[in-house]
Amino acid sequence: MWVIGFFGLFGAANAQTPSSPAAGTQFDGTYAFVSSTKVNETYMQTKTARIGQCGNGIVGPLSIVNGQARYSGPNRDFEGTVGPQGELVMRRHEEPVNGGETPGRGATTNGKIHSNGTARARQVGGWCSHDLTWQREPNPAKPEPNRVR
Repeated sequence: MWVIGFFGLFGAANAQTPSSPAAGTQFDGTYAFVSSTKVNETYMQTKTARIGQCGNGIVGPLSIVNGQARYSGPNRDFEGTVGPQGELVMRRHEEPVNGGETPGRGATTNGKIHSNGTARARQVGGWCSHDLTWQREPNPAKPEPNRVR
């Protein structure tokens, strides 16, 4: 009987142990946009059968709050999540065009946030794709170690 009581007490004490932070919250913060590299230089315009040039792919900062990620692209916002190992999965939904007759083209961004604070991801759209890089900005509420102020 005392064995059952011991394991019951151990289980109750273990249940009161604070849980680890929610998945992805260790990556929370603002990441400044660093660079964009075109994966493809051109694309084929479907209606006109002409070749178009891909833009430079400059985007806004990457913001992560409670494991929820967001950044602004050239035309729309991308939203998604960060996994416990820094996996970044984001999506952009386009609104239908031509009065709803033509579905919009969605886009995805998939990548990883590394322990050094660098986030690297590939944004794949309907026409053009870019490799994006952001760098985590220091948190002003938490001074960095060995830093003289």
